[in-house]
Amino acid sequence: MPLDPERRAELQAIKLRALITEAGHDLGQTQPETLGQGSALILDNCCWLLADTERPEISLGQGILLAASRSLNELHVLFDHPQAAAKAARQAQGLKPAPTISLITERTLAPVTPGPVELAVTPLPCPDDFINLCSGAGVETVVEHGMWRGEILGLEVARLVDGITEVGVGRFDREAGALLHGDQPTSQALAAAADQVRAQRHPGAGAHPLATLVRERWLRHTLLADPTLVGLSDLAALDSATERTNLRDPAPAFAWGTNPDGQNVLVACSTGVDVNLVPQTAELIVRHQPDQVIVVVPPRDQLPVVEKSIQLLAAPTNLVPLEGPWT
Repeated sequence: MPLDPERRAELQAIKLRALITEAGHDLGQTQPETLGQGSALILDNCCWLLADTERPEISLGQGILLAASRSLNELHVLFDHPQAAAKAARQAQGLKPAPTISLITERTLAPVTPGPVELAVTPLPCPDDFINLCSGAGVETVVEHGMWRGEILGLEVARLVDGITEVGVGRFDREAGALLHGDQPTSQALAAAADQVRAQRHPGAGAHPLATLVRERWLRHTLLADPTLVGLSDLAALDSATERTNLRDPAPAFAWGTNPDGQNVLVACSTGVDVNLVPQTAELIVRHQPDQVIVVVPPRDQLPVVEKSIQLLAAPTNLVPLEGPWT
């Protein structure tokens, strides 16, 4: 029988206190606080974070945001999962000062070797049939993590899987479309999907899901069309460090360009307060070594916690507010 949330939080707090005490720190009466499925404790201007048990991959980002919101100077993240710890240690290499990443081994904390830098996937050339199909429906062809896709204003409406074009917004829509409209010509299905997205995804768009999904990619689409909006000479889409698994959870959208001085610039588009923004940007800093980073957010999301957290990035970073094309 799964533990109820209160009991889980209590056990996480006990575990975190024990680990910090075992590491030689006097906690006194300081008590941890619940953070998602993890636990955090503030001690001597340092944030100690016991990683989320369900989603350890977001724990570094959680700690960064918490430390930024409390103006703390140090961050120590403790993991039970070796793979999550190795990934966090790799991301930490793109931060300054770098958080301390530790792996829990029974009641002690062990240092973590950063995981190897993952290389970007080299895609195969896009088949002419897919290009022509997308072009006929007014859909933009893009490639991400080695897979060719068709997008409308940053929202995927088709993808090429093993030579077969799957039409739909998201996995469930693609699967449902294949079952319900399997006898419909692909060109007709794609045109219908594209028209449906265009009807909702436009300036002044409301709260319809098609207008609110992956707005960070919509923001990137705007910059790709006009890099001068952020003072760049050119700009191209760049794979994120981690492929997103769905359309609902926030995830930064990246691009790579040059400024008028010829410097390489990494652009990260984000909306809201995204726990993945700083860790994923840090990982791309490690991978690509940009001269500069530009983080682009809608003006309403230019929040103090975002401004403070991105200053941890190891490359010179500017925060640029830009009205979303949906306004």
